[in-house]
Amino acid sequence: MNEPDKNSSEPSPISKKWQTNGRFLSLALVTLLAIPAIQPLLRGALTCGFDNVFHLWRAVQIEALLRQGVLFSRWAPHMAQGYGYPLYQFQSPFSAYLAAGLHLAGLEWGLALNGVYALAVVASGWATWLLARDLWGDKGAVVTAVATLYAPYHAYVALYRASLSETVAWVIAPLVLWGLRRWQMERTRLGLATAVLSFILLIFTHDVTAYAFLPFMGGWVLAMALAERSWASLWRGLLALALGMGGSAFFWLPAIAERHFVQFDRATSAWPFLYFNNFLPLSQLLALPRQADPSLLNDWPERGLGALLALLAVAGTAVAWRRLPGHRWLIGYLALALVGYVALVAAVSRPLWDAFPLLQTFQFPWRFLAPATLAAALLCGGLLPGNGNRLAVMDEIRPYRLPITDYGLPLLLILLLSTAHWGWLYPQHCVPPADTSLAGMVSWEAATDTVGTTASAELLPTAVRQMPSAKSISPVLAERLSPADLPEGARILTAVYHPLRADIEVETAVPFTAHFRTFFFPGWRAWVDGKEVSIIPGNPDGQITFAVPDGRHTLVVAFGETPLRWLANALSLLSLAALAFMLWRTPATHRQSETQTSLPARWWAALLVVGLALLAAKWLLVDPGYTPLRHSRLSETGLAGFAAPSVTFGSPDNPAQIRLLGMEYWPTAVPADQPLPVTLYWQAAAPLENEYRVGLVLVDAAGMRWSTTDLRDDRWSRAAPPTTAWPLDQYARTALLIDLLPGTPPGAYTLQLSLFDRESLMPLTVYEQGQPIGPYLSLGQIDVQPPTQTAVLERVLFADDAVTIHGAFLDRVQAAPGDTVVLTLLWSLPGEADTAVTLSLADNTDTVKHTWPVALPAYGPGGWRSQLALALPVTLPGGPYTLQISTPAGHTAVLPDVLSIQEPERLLAPVAMAMAVHVSLGLADQPLATLVGFTPDAGCQQPGNPCQITLLWRAEAPFPGSYRVFVHLLNAQGQIAAQSDAIPAGWTRPTTGWLPGEYILDTHTLRLPSAGPYTLTVGMYDENGQRLQTPDHNATIGLGTLSE
Repeated sequence: MNEPDKNSSEPSPISKKWQTNGRFLSLALVTLLAIPAIQPLLRGALTCGFDNVFHLWRAVQIEALLRQGVLFSRWAPHMAQGYGYPLYQFQSPFSAYLAAGLHLAGLEWGLALNGVYALAVVASGWATWLLARDLWGDKGAVVTAVATLYAPYHAYVALYRASLSETVAWVIAPLVLWGLRRWQMERTRLGLATAVLSFILLIFTHDVTAYAFLPFMGGWVLAMALAERSWASLWRGLLALALGMGGSAFFWLPAIAERHFVQFDRATSAWPFLYFNNFLPLSQLLALPRQADPSLLNDWPERGLGALLALLAVAGTAVAWRRLPGHRWLIGYLALALVGYVALVAAVSRPLWDAFPLLQTFQFPWRFLAPATLAAALLCGGLLPGNGNRLAVMDEIRPYRLPITDYGLPLLLILLLSTAHWGWLYPQHCVPPADTSLAGMVSWEAATDTVGTTASAELLPTAVRQMPSAKSISPVLAERLSPADLPEGARILTAVYHPLRADIEVETAVPFTAHFRTFFFPGWRAWVDGKEVSIIPGNPDGQITFAVPDGRHTLVVAFGETPLRWLANALSLLSLAALAFMLWRTPATHRQSETQTSLPARWWAALLVVGLALLAAKWLLVDPGYTPLRHSRLSETGLAGFAAPSVTFGSPDNPAQIRLLGMEYWPTAVPADQPLPVTLYWQAAAPLENEYRVGLVLVDAAGMRWSTTDLRDDRWSRAAPPTTAWPLDQYARTALLIDLLPGTPPGAYTLQLSLFDRESLMPLTVYEQGQPIGPYLSLGQIDVQPPTQTAVLERVLFADDAVTIHGAFLDRVQAAPGDTVVLTLLWSLPGEADTAVTLSLADNTDTVKHTWPVALPAYGPGGWRSQLALALPVTLPGGPYTLQISTPAGHTAVLPDVLSIQEPERLLAPVAMAMAVHVSLGLADQPLATLVGFTPDAGCQQPGNPCQITLLWRAEAPFPGSYRVFVHLLNAQGQIAAQSDAIPAGWTRPTTGWLPGEYILDTHTLRLPSAGPYTLTVGMYDENGQRLQTPDHNATIGLGTLSE
């Protein structure tokens, strides 16, 4: 596609000398320009990418097989707790071979994996340079190589997602295209061999990338043929692809045809792995250059194409289209491929994904960014078609030429494409596992609840319905035929174990079923004395079992190929034989004379200077944080972009354990079927011994929760590490999604935030400006709007002309008198008018004990949810009860749950207390309870020891709601030094169940500080923090000095 620049002068002898070594110089300078891109990989620590440890263990398994003489195996015998896993039947292993090879050469595992990553990144620049050089010349090729090296998606895959196999695949795909072009246009043997063998290697490296590129390659072949206007060219290209597919059939054919032998449905069992949750928003797809923040614990970049790369690709398309009219077929095809692949990544293509299950097998639409990025990088080179690059500019009066130096534009593009994307080059690093033996791999699987280095255990054989107990001894550490599994008197005479075969001699007086500790998968076979016997997978663990008769026998268990795999192998061998025949029959040809203009020495010198300048700028300015490309937002006063923090979470002895640094804007209105995204920034103000979790809920005016209990991490962010790993000089981001309960009605809801202990679930207290405000912080109101899609409820419990009840369930089936139980109703209305129904509580004689009127508003079509807080009468007798619903039409239905009422043991006379008090608490001069007295135990006189305080309350009147009792120990400054807040009687006697006139014993435990004096105070508060008052309008009852 190169056209000579007619304005170029005859090169000097010195230039000719440089031109002779031009290819070597170009590749060397591409390598120099790639150094910043691989800088994060030039160390022994792995990046903390999602898949890095997976690739480590895959390489460990490959090395173990190689050391035992197994060159290729579809079966990973030591994975899945040592029971084996068909990993290499479905996961392309070539990158694992490369890492294992470097480890065998003497590198530590961290250096071996990083070495493969680094070599792959550099080699991807070489490969795209080679392809682009045929299209645009040396200058355009270098620009294309730099665009590839620093492409945001490329950096994301290599450094953050940490997919070793896909990173290596970036080297191979351009080679296939290069070979196809040389073969189609020039019929070179090298082109044919490169196209076919590279395609085979691409399948063996990362088959998913190969499948994503396959339409790209088909379109490439067609575009080349149209450019040549040659049917022969088309058939040559298609034949090369067919040979590549046939040559790689040994891998892809069994992987596809035998997928039903594994539990592949597990791969889509969680929401992050569902394709419709992985369409990229524009903020990801066309991400602007970003700022890396070394203070952010979980800094995570966008994974899109990048706005700059997309913009330059559009510009390159326009320039090349204008300047190379004879090659518009290929230029137009690259632009079409870019648009098509980008569309597949965006939600606009959802109908296409929904309609074609084949597309859904890709799982992540953003996988198609690999071919999209290559197309964009190639189009960037189109800004420099040929080695000359003077741009013509037209003004209103006369045309003139604005000279841009022969190397000014390409050097500018190199600077832009690299530095603008440096923000993607600062991943965090993690130390590889200390024990990288096979036993270490099994231990890691157990510790991380992982099976076979796959995220969802999706390659478990279908026979495995239940994993063996974690307490079982791994077959890696013991014999696969254990003496413990033999009948009494039977013994193993000899046993020789190989990775894929076992030869065992046994002697037994009785027949028995041999239990071979390996998961069954097609390919495993068993022989007794040379005669094949049937394997019966164990139930439910799926391990190999087969019958052994009495006597002395030789048992052989081995893994091999199935008939389908033999067929696939034969197809690959036939394809390779056809390739060899074609190479033999194809006459040797020489490349057409190149029309590229000789590049002067000053070009190479300028490129060298730019490369060195980029290295110096990154190492001396960007890495230390002196530029906006990498800069900390955290300072002593807070987080840049947010007001100084005033909210902390802690306890009375340390109110400022965690600081809330800031909150990003979230939508104040959200449809009921869409998640609410909330992003918060945190900093540990003190070392944290406990792991705390973020709690976010939507509640209505009555305090009823309308969001699910499980929060989801934002799909495009990395979860923060556990709080116990938060250093004091960094901060964390929690980007979470709140899902509303299905059927949530429209209305105003309050968003509440809390931090709670992961083990005890106890919340930290929220402090604002140092003052406690409660266990949660209200962040604001959210307007929940009707769902975007009408909720359809299939189940019907009861229906008449007025209302349809689709479901009803209580939050519990046991309660006490005075308790509040929550009934959830799922319902729909046939009309547009509100409906009123009546709920009745009936005992086992069908006698109604209480009723509640319930309004069902006409929110619109579809199913809706009501959460009804039903306050049970405090005088309700014990026994079983049912709830009945009556409609305006006079129909009554009994709801399915049975409620068992357990009456508490009531204390109707006072007990002696050490200290008398007799102070009442109430509302609006109406006493609700009286503190009769209290008794401190002996520990209350010994600072540092647990102090137990027993309170005696007397109920005076029914409580309007549930109140908590607080017992506070105040220091001389009136600050809380120790406290106990709880539902009375150890959370067993809520105030709603207090019968007027009864007495309640309520015990609280404090731990006294080591110094005094301290004042003991008692009181009650409701769920909103409002306290009851004494007759003299105090919010606390003072109990005097406890210790000094």
